[in-house]
Amino acid sequence: MKEKLNTSLHSLSLIAVIGLTAWHVFTGELSTNSLMTYLIIILIIIEVASLFLIGKTYPESHTSFKIGLIASLLILLGIKRMMPAFFVPLTVAAFAINFLYNFYTNNKRRKGQFKRRKQKKVKF
Repeated sequence: MKEKLNTSLHSLSLIAVIGLTAWHVFTGELSTNSLMTYLIIILIIIEVASLFLIGKTYPESHTSFKIGLIASLLILLGIKRMMPAFFVPLTVAAFAINFLYNFYTNNKRRKGQFKRRKQKKVKF
């Protein structure tokens, strides 16, 4: 159940990116920097919720990758003020990495290959 909810959260993040981008293109009310800022905040919230739901189910490598992704998204908010010329390309690259990794993990989960190993109990 939690894995299906996790997949729904990833689909929701993709829909949010497509929806806000369409809003930006058709209405022109948002600047590109503010659009990317909103998308980063939405993605951080969704990724934290996803990590909270399936943190104990998926392997440690998945958890550490997602924590790194969340940290990189927070760093991008700082880059927005320090180096605005690099903000949009780096944000698009981070989104692409996130979505590719989400599709990769969802396919591995469906095949049953993406599970956390059981902890070995220490014997004295």
